Amino acid sequence: MYFCKESWITIAVGKMEELILLRSKVRDLINAYAGLGEELDKVRQEKEKLAVELKRREKEIDDLKKEVNKVELSGAILGDGEKSREAKKRINDLVREIDNCIALLNNI
Repeated sequence: MYFCKESWITIAVGKMEELILLRSKVRDLINAYAGLGEELDKVRQEKEKLAVELKRREKEIDDLKKEVNKVELSGAILGDGEKSREAKKRINDLVREIDNCIALLNNI
């Protein structure tokens, strides 16, 4: 099989063009990869920021729940509702029991 010099040159030029195109595509992929790395770093930083914010808000929710419990308890004791009457009755019953215990101790 015989190829003329011009055929070899045509083939070589075609292969060089393919290599140049391949090199360009590889360069584009490398640049895209670097850009994705930077984007990943930004996403990680945002994730950390959101995790801190989540913890802060969870603590705030716990604090608010405690405050609600305090308000409900004080409302039950100081308020006019059924819970208030029950709480006052229970406190009075406990005071009577304590008074009875003191009286029994004084009799000993």
